Amino acid sequence: MSSNRRDDHFFEFPYQNTGFDAEVAHAHTKRRRRGWCFCGCCSGCLLLIVLFILGIVVLCYSLLSGGVPLVVSEETTVIVEPLKSDGESVDFHEAIRKMTGQNVQPDENGFMIVWRGYAGEILNSFNQEEVRQQYIGMCNQYEIDPLAAQLWSLPPWRPAEAEQWLAEVKEGLDAAQIAAAKPLYFVPLVRKSESDLVIMSQPLAIYAFHEQLSEALRARAGVRWEQDTVGAWQDMLTSIRLFRNVTIQQAWIKELIQKDSTSLLTPASDIVPTLPKWTAEQLEQAIKDLESLPKWTKPKEMLTTMQFTVLDMLSVTNDLPGLGNRLGMEMPKEVQDGLQVSQYVGFDWNLIAKELNSEVKTYGDLLEKSVGRNLEIQFEQLNLRPIGKPYRMPNEQEWQNFIQDCVYRMDEFPFFVAGRSKLIGAIMGYMTTRVAGEMYRLQLIEESHCQALRLALALERFHREKGQYPDSLEELKLQPMIPDMHMQYERRETDYRIWNAVVQLKKE
Repeated sequence: MSSNRRDDHFFEFPYQNTGFDAEVAHAHTKRRRRGWCFCGCCSGCLLLIVLFILGIVVLCYSLLSGGVPLVVSEETTVIVEPLKSDGESVDFHEAIRKMTGQNVQPDENGFMIVWRGYAGEILNSFNQEEVRQQYIGMCNQYEIDPLAAQLWSLPPWRPAEAEQWLAEVKEGLDAAQIAAAKPLYFVPLVRKSESDLVIMSQPLAIYAFHEQLSEALRARAGVRWEQDTVGAWQDMLTSIRLFRNVTIQQAWIKELIQKDSTSLLTPASDIVPTLPKWTAEQLEQAIKDLESLPKWTKPKEMLTTMQFTVLDMLSVTNDLPGLGNRLGMEMPKEVQDGLQVSQYVGFDWNLIAKELNSEVKTYGDLLEKSVGRNLEIQFEQLNLRPIGKPYRMPNEQEWQNFIQDCVYRMDEFPFFVAGRSKLIGAIMGYMTTRVAGEMYRLQLIEESHCQALRLALALERFHREKGQYPDSLEELKLQPMIPDMHMQYERRETDYRIWNAVVQLKKE
C-alpha cells in the first residue's frame, strides 16, 4: 500500500501490501490477509485504551450480548492466571502488575516522592469522585494518610513575578528532580474491587498533573539559563525523564484530540543557542546524561499491556449493563431493548478473542522486523501516521470502508455468529494495534529529539577542541547511537545541520 493510498484509505490493515519482507507477505497471503515509557511502567499505556474503549462500548451496546462465555485459555485470554476469586476469569489487573514488575517497594519508586509531596495538589486540581477514590486507594496502598497536608504546591508560571514564583516552586521541583532520576518510576494500578475493569484502575489525572510539572520545570529552566546553566539543564533533564515515564501518555492524548503536543517534546532547538555559555565539563556531563536516560518500554510489551486491557473488557461483556455502570455510562432504554433482541443471536466471545489475538500477534511480528530500519520504512510497514500529517479521527466514510474490508475478510457470512464474531475481533485488534503503533511513533520522535541534542552537545565540544566542526559524526567518538534514529549530519561553512525523518536541528 503506497503512502498516498494510505492517506486516502485511513483504516486499511497495517500489513496489506506494505513492502516488508517477502516471507512475511507470503505468510499473510496464506492466512487470507487476516487482519503492536514507561521505564518499568508499561501499565501507563492503559490510559490510551480509554479513548477508544468508549467507542467499542458503544458498539457493544448496539450489537453485543449473550453468546458463548469467554473460556480461559492460551488462545483466548493469552494468559491463564492469576484467576479472580470467582475461579473462572483472569485477573488482568494482577497479571499486568506482575508483567511490569510493580511489586517493588515504595521507596524504590520515584513516583512516590512526587505522590507524597503533591498528592493533595493532584486531588484539588481534579475535583472528581473517580480521582478522589483513586487518591484514597493509592494512599492506602502506600500507607499515606489521605488527610495529611501536601508538602508542596505548583502554581502556574507567573513571568511578572518570576522571583516570587521561583521561591514558591523550588522545594517541590527540586524533589521532582530526585524522583525522576530514580531508576524505577511508575504510576501504580489501583482499583476499588476486582470487578473493576483494568482501564478504571489507572489514575488518569496523574498524567495531566505531570504535564503541569514538566511545564513548570521548563519555565524555571528558561529563567535559569543565564545565571545557572547547571540548574537549568537539570530542570530540562528532569522534564525529559518525566516524558519517558509519564507525560508521553498526555502527549499522545493531546494529539488524538488534535491539540498541539510539541510542547512536551525535548526542545533541542531552544537549548542549542545556550551552548556557548556552557563549560566543557557541563557539555561532557550533559552528553552522559542523555546516554543514560531510562530506556523506553519495548513496543511489544506496550502492545501486550493493551492486549490484556481489551481482553479484560471482553471478559465482562456478557454483562453489558454492568460494564456500563463500571464506566459510568447509563444505557438508554432503546439500547436495553435492542440487547434483549440480540441475546437470541449472540456472539462467540472465544472467536472474538482469537481474532483479536491474531491481529496483535501479526502486528507484534511486524514490530520485531521493523526495528533498526529507516524511520520512513518503519512508518510505512507499521501503517503509522505519515510523517508531517496531523492525527485526525476517521470520518464516517473511512469507517464504512474499514468495516467493508473486515467483512470481505470473513470466512462466513458476517450475519452468522462466527462471521460477526471474527468481524468484531478484527476491529478490536486493529484499534489496539493502531494505538500501540502511534505510541511507538511518538517514542521515535522524542528519541530523535534527544539524539539530535546529544549530537549538538558533542559538536560544540568538538568545535572548541578543534576550532572547526567535524566532517562526519564518526569523528565525535560517541557511544553507538540507537539505530532507529538514522541521524544525518551536514557540515557547512560556519555551522552545521542535523536531521532525520522527524527532526531537523540547525546551528546558525
